[in-house]
Amino acid sequence: MGPAGLKVLLLLFLGAFQGSFTKKKNLQSVCGRPVHTGRIVGGQDAALGRWPWQVSLRFDYTHSCGGSLISDHWVLTAAHCIKKTWYSFLYSVWLGSIDREYSSTGKEYYVSRIAIPDKHRHTEADIALLKLSSRVTFSSVILPICLPNISKQLTVPASCWVTGWGQNQEGHYPSTLQELEVPVISSEACEQLYNPIGVFLPDLERVIKEDMFCAGERQSRKDSCKGDSGGPLSCHIDGVWRLMGVVSWGLECGKDLPGVYTNVTYYQKWISAIISRAPPGWGGDSTHMTSCSLLCYFLWLSWDPPEPLALA
Repeated sequence: MGPAGLKVLLLLFLGAFQGSFTKKKNLQSVCGRPVHTGRIVGGQDAALGRWPWQVSLRFDYTHSCGGSLISDHWVLTAAHCIKKTWYSFLYSVWLGSIDREYSSTGKEYYVSRIAIPDKHRHTEADIALLKLSSRVTFSSVILPICLPNISKQLTVPASCWVTGWGQNQEGHYPSTLQELEVPVISSEACEQLYNPIGVFLPDLERVIKEDMFCAGERQSRKDSCKGDSGGPLSCHIDGVWRLMGVVSWGLECGKDLPGVYTNVTYYQKWISAIISRAPPGWGGDSTHMTSCSLLCYFLWLSWDPPEPLALA
């Protein structure tokens, strides 16, 4: 191999392993602080810049799920949003836009690595980290959301906000990002709703696991729905917006049962371990990871993956 070939390989290597985080103090000074602070109206179109961490996750250039920008290189979404091809180069994210399709304000970033907890099965451990192939430039319409502070006990407010391009009427997907305020429901209270006979059968397996909680208002039909999966449940705590939940699953949007969210606080150590490149795993759990490189293209196998689990 000549000098030119070696130079190309070196650039690819450096690109795959470049640092992920801005300095901590810089990230903490900008996360969860949108420039746009206008009035929020639940269940209607969101204003540009109101939720600057909102991500449109795209598979093969088509919107598939939501997600949240948490640093200049990382996006958090739901594991069930990732098709089982495991080829990260098929995924990209759109930032800085409230439009489901193309927008002049949006910027596209490709995914270079995917991390999912090894214990993910169906609705369990429904969380995924996506590393972007290039550094995100923050602006008034592109900013990260703060993660929960595990060193400090946070009081989750009575209500938080869910955003996404998911179904808001039967068979109808809005073209503009929607926002909705939803009351937070504890995992215990939600378990009673999803598993009412559990109180009489204490040995029955729980429906709402320890890494889940719920949000939604049954009477007013406020809920996330199909297409919102992977998106953020944003809570305003101590003056900043924090990512407390990831839209995961539910039954019959906005009817008798609230939506179920992955508890981000529960996975904070796992998130920190992946981002800091600590040995994979957390609490005895290993982690599936895939990295995009030229090898991905040469090893592309024929695969017909199942559709992601969606809220319905």
